[in-house]
Amino acid sequence: MKLLLDTNILLDCMMDRQPFAADARKLLILGALGEVDLWMSPSQFADAFYLLTEGGKPCLAEAVKFRLLKVKRLARICTLGEYDIENALESSWSDFEDACLYQCAKRLRVCAIITRNQADFERSTVPVYDCAEFFAHLKNVHGLVYEEIDW
Repeated sequence: MKLLLDTNILLDCMMDRQPFAADARKLLILGALGEVDLWMSPSQFADAFYLLTEGGKPCLAEAVKFRLLKVKRLARICTLGEYDIENALESSWSDFEDACLYQCAKRLRVCAIITRNQADFERSTVPVYDCAEFFAHLKNVHGLVYEEIDW
């Protein structure tokens, strides 16, 4: 099952943003286990780097790069071509970044886009869930329940 992750899901996990961190972490764990095929765009890594380094502070760069390399092992990268960028620019989407993510979703034929900002993807023909809704979908449609175990 291919899923396109929005940047906010990655940041929820990496910044331990409550109450969203646990579900975001669980989704990344599913990617690590090969239960789902996670995808992101290159610009999302750049955005995450900028935010996690608090605007590009050099003293934070190496640690953030190390953490993002770990994420890169869990998520594949969708690159957009000229045609995709043109479609995003010509679309009626007001947010260009979201329009580009949608173009990634269409190119990859993902099962869903996972985001906390679902309103940003209201024009999407691809299903859009937040993490909790996605896990509820897995339970209701596929009978799958995933829980993180405290060790």
